[in-house]
Amino acid sequence: MKIFSVLSFSILALLLSTCDEAPKETWGSPIMYSKGFIGWDCPDNLKFPRVDLKDWYKVPVVNGRLPTLEETQNGTSLLFINIEMKPDIKDMQPFKMTLPKLAYFNNPTTHKKELVIVIQLVQFSDYVWAGLRYISGGNASAIMSDLHFLTDNEIKLEIEKSAKVNSLGVLNKPSGY
Repeated sequence: MKIFSVLSFSILALLLSTCDEAPKETWGSPIMYSKGFIGWDCPDNLKFPRVDLKDWYKVPVVNGRLPTLEETQNGTSLLFINIEMKPDIKDMQPFKMTLPKLAYFNNPTTHKKELVIVIQLVQFSDYVWAGLRYISGGNASAIMSDLHFLTDNEIKLEIEKSAKVNSLGVLNKPSGY
């Protein structure tokens, strides 16, 4: 609960700009309570468009440092914690992993395993907070324990599967549309 009180004010503005709805205090809303953790799920956020899976590694990220507010507003990052407003946050740092990474996310909202691009990892004393982009567009956050990072073989299989689906094409629209 300590993390909630410390982070709530700092991420409120980000949550409001991240989802098209105001945060609510229920499990199925952008603020989810799990192990004292705050997260959100916004698969319909058009600020984060669909990513062609073969180009997943080109998604912009911030590596080796915490992002600026501008980087959270331009889509390079998702998690901004204003240390100037909350100087008592001492245990926070970027997680040491080169990003982006592909992962499966055990989504507590949909109860499905979803393919995501991890664009940010923030280390706290007792967990790692992840900023995620859905391949199909939108974004979410999660704790790292809800992620399974893909191996090179798994990435290759996902890209091949995506190419097959995309090669099937789409139905032509009737004239006049």
